[in-house]
Amino acid sequence: MTIDENVQEINRTMWSYGEYRHVADLLRPGAEELVARLAPEPGARHLDVATGNGNVALLTALRGCEVTGLDLTDEFFPDARARFAGAGVEVDLHRGDAQELPFADASFDLVTSTYGIQFAPDHTASSGEAARVLRPGGRIGMCNWTARSWTAHFQEILSAYFPSPNGHQGQPMLWGSPDHLAELLGDDFTITSERRELFYPFPTAEHLVAFFENCFGPCIAARNTISPPSRWKELRAETAEMTERFHTTDERGTGVPVEYLLVVAEKKGAR
Repeated sequence: MTIDENVQEINRTMWSYGEYRHVADLLRPGAEELVARLAPEPGARHLDVATGNGNVALLTALRGCEVTGLDLTDEFFPDARARFAGAGVEVDLHRGDAQELPFADASFDLVTSTYGIQFAPDHTASSGEAARVLRPGGRIGMCNWTARSWTAHFQEILSAYFPSPNGHQGQPMLWGSPDHLAELLGDDFTITSERRELFYPFPTAEHLVAFFENCFGPCIAARNTISPPSRWKELRAETAEMTERFHTTDERGTGVPVEYLLVVAEKKGAR
């Protein structure tokens, strides 16, 4: 396939804005849950797609895996390398696109992505690439936002005011559907999945919106680009109103529950 390099560069730049490491802190429990579920053995060859600042890669490296991380946005890598160095582990980092992985067939025992691969525009290409680089008997592990999650509503509002370039966003929340995953991966995989929740601990909806406004790259790109400026105020107000509907207090504290689908897909065949 041919990747649209202009769209790729726009997306890379957009995700580089802000302080992603703070967003990654909110996502860390999902990474921990996924790695605990996968329980990879020492020496396993692991590829983490859309690795960000290394939440999953760090955990599997600490288990003794041979880890490779790939992300479209290499601005995340200095923070990732600092985390790896602090933990005394090594991870091989590559800038690249999930839709065209720069690795040979059957190179890995494990391929993972947490809240990342689902945002690659071409679902067939990115899922096909993950399957291609995975050996028979290997596993794909993912955490994917669902269509009814706070994230899905947030992305819907953001996209209404700030459309993706040339309509290249695709429908990322489909990755939170077991039926869509079964269609993408086909009969070559045995898939198990379970709906789970993260919890974003913010005292009010306004605090959460302000956090994303200042830390989340696509949100910052929208704020800097939308014209006239009154449109940003409208977007922000709509996001705050939506977030208020999710905001709750329970045994976890006060904040916003965010649903995702935890997926383990095993590739059929002997190694």
